[in-house]
Amino acid sequence: MNRKISKEIENILKSNNITFEVACIKQLNEIYELYNNRTIWFKENNIKQWSKYIARHKKEFPIAIKNENYYILKKNNEIIAGFELSNNPGHFEDNGKSFYLYKVVSKVGYKNIVTFIFMICKDLAKNNNKKYLRLDCIKWNDKLNDLYEKHGFKLVGCGKFDYEYCLRECNVDE
Repeated sequence: MNRKISKEIENILKSNNITFEVACIKQLNEIYELYNNRTIWFKENNIKQWSKYIARHKKEFPIAIKNENYYILKKNNEIIAGFELSNNPGHFEDNGKSFYLYKVVSKVGYKNIVTFIFMICKDLAKNNNKKYLRLDCIKWNDKLNDLYEKHGFKLVGCGKFDYEYCLRECNVDE
């Protein structure tokens, strides 16, 4: 995977004092802390999401980092967001034209960081000749689904695993 972002995106990040980088293993505890704090925030705000997230996915993080598929955003040398971007289709049927976005998290108190994450992921997808950016999310979380819809992720299907989920897809050229 080509992990280089365009100069345009680099300049947007720089003007907001944000840096984008591939995560490294030594940052794992700080990354887990982001998820733990966000989980607490969800609970305090009566959002039933991620109650077992770290427990369910803990083994995946070092693998994503080792494979250089886990990325972080930093502001003033502090990690303010993280996400995995990979070729792993998860619940989707792979079409060979997509990148898949997982484990999106932002530091509590930092609003609209997801806009930068989507901007970066779309840019990386284009730079790697991908047509789509895909993600899945809990079906019943209307606020999250609305957020994804607002950012161009159209509903393309639903499914059920341990939970009901929505499959969403965004054309990176739109």
